[in-house]
Amino acid sequence: HCGGRGISRPAASSAITPFEWCLLAKMRMNCGFSYRQLALMIGFKSTSYLGEQVKFWIWKWGEAGENLSILDIDEEFLAKTCPMAFKKEGLEKVCAIPDGKDFLIHTPRQNTLFTRACYSDKMHARAVRCISWCTPMGLSFEHTNLFLARPGEKTLVELWAPRLKKCPVGYSMLSDRGFADTARFYPNMNKQLTPKFLRGRKQFTAEEVSADRTICKLRYTCEVAFSRVTQTKGLRDVISHDFFVTLD
Repeated sequence: HCGGRGISRPAASSAITPFEWCLLAKMRMNCGFSYRQLALMIGFKSTSYLGEQVKFWIWKWGEAGENLSILDIDEEFLAKTCPMAFKKEGLEKVCAIPDGKDFLIHTPRQNTLFTRACYSDKMHARAVRCISWCTPMGLSFEHTNLFLARPGEKTLVELWAPRLKKCPVGYSMLSDRGFADTARFYPNMNKQLTPKFLRGRKQFTAEEVSADRTICKLRYTCEVAFSRVTQTKGLRDVISHDFFVTLD
């Protein structure tokens, strides 16, 4: 598991207000400025002091984001917000669209155990991984923390099982094949609607192709959710070593 919480705020300079520290933290995340560049902008000589302050406020941004993305849901809310596209396909009883995302990181070479633990079989490179659950309307209501990418998506679902009790009884998940057979990890045994498997056959039937197309088409909302995450420059492409400590 990556990242940290519970950090105490370092002593702040009265010359910089909390609001300005928040903006500096956003500039670090969204624009990718180094601590040295930020220090030059505001006339600070000490990059170490500025770095501690910016890290603190990045974590505060993270706490705010978690409060906005870990939410309770119920059947009434799901019924009111179910998109017409889902209703047309008879999928009114879909609770969530789970999806995994791997963020590439620079390969750490100092510790071989760490290097092996962050290998992603999806990206065939070193990465950190998380899973997000969003409603059909695209509202993120649950996500895992960031983990080194070696554990598979099914393992993370199993680990997160106690948090998934919020998914109502009788509702399904619109999932990709990587989440097949994970219904047993949900406290309410929520069915997984996934594209079909060939299972030794030469090709899919016309009915299976049509059903799979519907599932894949309606899963776009989870892709939109993760595209918003990567609007943060620090999370695009390959995450640098100096940004790694502020993850999660």
